[in-house]
Amino acid sequence: MFKSPTQSPPGTPSSSSSSVLTSSGSGSRYSRPPSVVIETLHATTSENSAGQKKINQYTLQKEIGHGAFGTVHIAVDTSGNVYAIKEFSKSRLRKKEQSDMLRRSGPRGRGRGRVGLGVGRAASAAAAEPKNPLDLVRGEMAILKKLNHENVVKLFEVLDDPNDDSLYMVFEMAEKGALMDIDLDKASVPYSEEESRIYFRQMILGIEYLHHNEIAHRDIKPDNLLRSKDDVLKIVDFGVSEMFNKGDDRLKKSAGSPAFMAPELCVARHGDVSGTAADIWSMGVTLYCLIYGRLPFPKSNVIELFEAIKNDPVPYESDTNPKLLDLFQKMLTKDPSQRITMEQMRVHPWVTLDGTDPLISVDENCQLVVTEVTEEEFSNAIKSVANIFTVMKAVTKFKRHSRSMSQQSLKAMAEQEPRKDPKTDVEAKHHRRSTTDDETHLAVEGLERDTRRLSIEQS
Repeated sequence: MFKSPTQSPPGTPSSSSSSVLTSSGSGSRYSRPPSVVIETLHATTSENSAGQKKINQYTLQKEIGHGAFGTVHIAVDTSGNVYAIKEFSKSRLRKKEQSDMLRRSGPRGRGRGRVGLGVGRAASAAAAEPKNPLDLVRGEMAILKKLNHENVVKLFEVLDDPNDDSLYMVFEMAEKGALMDIDLDKASVPYSEEESRIYFRQMILGIEYLHHNEIAHRDIKPDNLLRSKDDVLKIVDFGVSEMFNKGDDRLKKSAGSPAFMAPELCVARHGDVSGTAADIWSMGVTLYCLIYGRLPFPKSNVIELFEAIKNDPVPYESDTNPKLLDLFQKMLTKDPSQRITMEQMRVHPWVTLDGTDPLISVDENCQLVVTEVTEEEFSNAIKSVANIFTVMKAVTKFKRHSRSMSQQSLKAMAEQEPRKDPKTDVEAKHHRRSTTDDETHLAVEGLERDTRRLSIEQS
């Protein structure tokens, strides 16, 4: 859908009221409306008087994060609403895509990239193939457009400037940032047990919602759990998430951050693994970090780390609450078939204070179930990106060709065109007349306008 470029997205701080939910997840919720994501495929990039970059109504103020293919900025719209905007370089994504294609077609014939988002029921075969970075971005956008839960980050708008290298995703702002910064060299300040319990309950609600919608997150860690100004937990970064078939959560490939990966993923050629069970292990490691301020296996060498995850016992402090210790041991069980399930975890005595502080019901938490992401939605999520590369190449080629062609060659081309209807002769005469430098320039401008409009209409 397309909206006015100056309109603030639905659900902004100024246009929506928050649902009634205590931070521990025991309150009641209003019914969640369907998620609406604005798609602006003809955005305009500019600079303000202070030299700050603008994309339509958003002003990028400060960089707060940087990744392999994008940068995260604090941004403010014309109404004063604050957002987190993720900016992707289309050229970098394209170069990496081409590099992956070359590597896969090389002598070894095997790509080593991460597996991206599996889409629909046809994804089971495609899941075995590495996805290029453009697919990772497309997949994240397609899945976020389907989700609507208080503990899952909200995507408001996607913007693409056809004349600029960047693609933008506008997210709700989580003012307090990541839940915890984990460093191998030094311990972080842990949360109190009650604070950890409150955040963990919200984590349960968010991940349970994903699992009910056949989505394995696959990269759960404190860095991907943000806090709003009201201390509401927001699950972010769905770049390596996978959709699985209903009733069958088996996934073939490893993904995520090594320190948070389950033992079954630390084995070469491990075969099918349960995506939900692997997520629960990662939740256990994350809770461990909140309680102790450190990782259970602080190894800097990946091989040593994987060996420790597979074989070493998890160390616990002697004064750990017995009920919390019981939960840890059930979540961090090496055998995934023996690991605690989400249904069991949500009623665990430590989570519910022996039943006195129950979570909202599964039905209430998962009342808004997303529909399956279709192949069309996956490929169309950022169709304009693929289109713009085609447009740019076509326009460049046309300009170069038009400068070098003589009037005679233009005439020859016109005469070779097939006669489709009686107007063909008139059109050919028009082409023969349009051979001056000024007219050629106008033709190029027309091609640029038409191709941009075609890109928008097709999307």
